[in-house]
Amino acid sequence: MSNAPAAVVGTRSTDPVAVDRDERERLQLQRMERALVRAWLAAPEAMPQADYECLRYAFGLAKLHVFRVPGTRHEITVDASRIAPLRAWLLEHLYDRLRGSATADQKLAFCLEAAPDARRRCIELRRDLLALHGDEFSAEDLDREAGKRALVIVAGGGGGAGYVYAGAFARLMEANLIPDYMVGNSIGAILGLFRAQRRHGDVNDYLDFASKLKNGDIFTGARRRSEFCLPGLLHLHLRALHQRMATGDLRRPLRLDEMEIPLDLVVAGIRRRPYERLPSDVRAPSQGAERWLPMWMQVAARFARLLQFFSADVVEPIVLGRDTDTRQVHAVDAAGFSAAVPSILQYEPGPGAGVTREIFSELMATRELAAIVDGGVADNVPARAAWRGIAAGRAATRNAYYLAFDCFFPRVDAKNFWLWPITQTVQMQMRVNRVYADTMVRFDRTLSPLNIVPSPSALHLSVGWGYQEMDERMPEVEEMLRPVSLFSKQAEARAS
Repeated sequence: MSNAPAAVVGTRSTDPVAVDRDERERLQLQRMERALVRAWLAAPEAMPQADYECLRYAFGLAKLHVFRVPGTRHEITVDASRIAPLRAWLLEHLYDRLRGSATADQKLAFCLEAAPDARRRCIELRRDLLALHGDEFSAEDLDREAGKRALVIVAGGGGGAGYVYAGAFARLMEANLIPDYMVGNSIGAILGLFRAQRRHGDVNDYLDFASKLKNGDIFTGARRRSEFCLPGLLHLHLRALHQRMATGDLRRPLRLDEMEIPLDLVVAGIRRRPYERLPSDVRAPSQGAERWLPMWMQVAARFARLLQFFSADVVEPIVLGRDTDTRQVHAVDAAGFSAAVPSILQYEPGPGAGVTREIFSELMATRELAAIVDGGVADNVPARAAWRGIAAGRAATRNAYYLAFDCFFPRVDAKNFWLWPITQTVQMQMRVNRVYADTMVRFDRTLSPLNIVPSPSALHLSVGWGYQEMDERMPEVEEMLRPVSLFSKQAEARAS
């Protein structure tokens, strides 16, 4: 007997229990498809491609819940009772077998046995849905929704270690794989700006810009006044990015809703009352004797205090771009807050950032926040936020493949051993986020997190590492994104 729960029956419900079960089942189907793809890549001769594609189509069809008509904003909520029999059958017959410890050959043998029944069920459901919604979407539209996956990229934080993401972006662009939606945090937010600005951007152009940056283009000495953020050792002003991301004849700041690729950025809101109960040296650390230490030692000393913020009672993740109001935020301001490490990097929007300031003032008032800081404190690799963004309609389809990047995890490194407590704590967040990501790329070779403005040679080295790591994952990525079909052309002609 399968451990997977029975499928929800009935129309789309607002009952929290039914909604939670529906989301859990769609997540289970997502993991089943990932297991099928990995098994087929390991032993493609064990299962005919037509049967393999049929099952992948079945997983896509069983996840169907909200359908957006291509080329429009019109969305159709599909009656869950019509999807439920296929979903329940897949969970009952294949969940344990695909998710268990069987070999690739064994998993594919189970799938091969199930394929004829899966095909029959898909044909019947497809015919049923087209009879019900034939005037709202076509057979081609339905097959595209069930057989194709949107590419969602989640770029986590990690300071200078995150420059490897540029190499990963370059490898994906080389394969003509364009993200349909991105979610970034901290350095992932900053690099996400460059990638999301243009669907067909030029990585070499981005790298040429980055290689010419100096420390003064990114940050200066600390600012005493703090309206939205916490005071820090350095003021992260991102002046060079503001100049780069300006648009139009008047060089107006680019907003999040003007990105060609939908982009959400994660920040952390520090709750006012729990923050006031933190020790005074955590809320407002005094430089005192620290000022005589080298900067890296000052940063290390303050990192030890960061652990006080890694608590759901103290901070909450906030996704900028998820709603129409926060999409009006200036893109660089959003990334600046996302990278503002508490007590280390302080970010404050400029006096001309009127809309941004209004939106953040409203956020802080309505959510009772003391400050807005680096999203990594609450959610360093926000795969769950990306998954929920897709469910909320941030891409043209609800059927997606989630590719997550992580550069900030525990590793044996004598130079950065002082980071171990922070990286261990951050990885506790990953217990949740790892479930939502189809492929989690962990970059073993990176620059130091403190190398925020690397030299041209270090930048080039980091990009090369990222490219190589992504290249090793490309077979899985490309296969997950390859459109699949329920029918061969001949069978489709007979069915119609």
